[in-house]
Amino acid sequence: MTVVLGPGWPGVLLHEAIGHGLEGDFNRKGSSAFAGRIGAASLNIDDEGNPTQCTTLIEDGILKGYTQDSLNARFMKMPVTGNARRESYAAHDQHTCSKRRQGSG
Repeated sequence: MTVVLGPGWPGVLLHEAIGHGLEGDFNRKGSSAFAGRIGAASLNIDDEGNPTQCTTLIEDGILKGYTQDSLNARFMKMPVTGNARRESYAAHDQHTCSKRRQGSG
């Protein structure tokens, strides 16, 4: 499955989601969640306590894997990827993309 993000709205979405918080003036003023965090790891473990990792989902237009929490990984007989998240301690874990990196191409 080939995924192409064109100009326009995909860039606006990424910019609004994290772009403003990475701008220098917001960080200088301390009003960004990223202020003073250069070099800090953004996430080391998921909400189940599993170590996070780089999980390649699509590479060169080819589906390579899925994000997994412990339960779904067990059902699918696949490795845990460290992507479990909870809305709160009262909620069940869900697997989701925790950090995203889009490479070129």
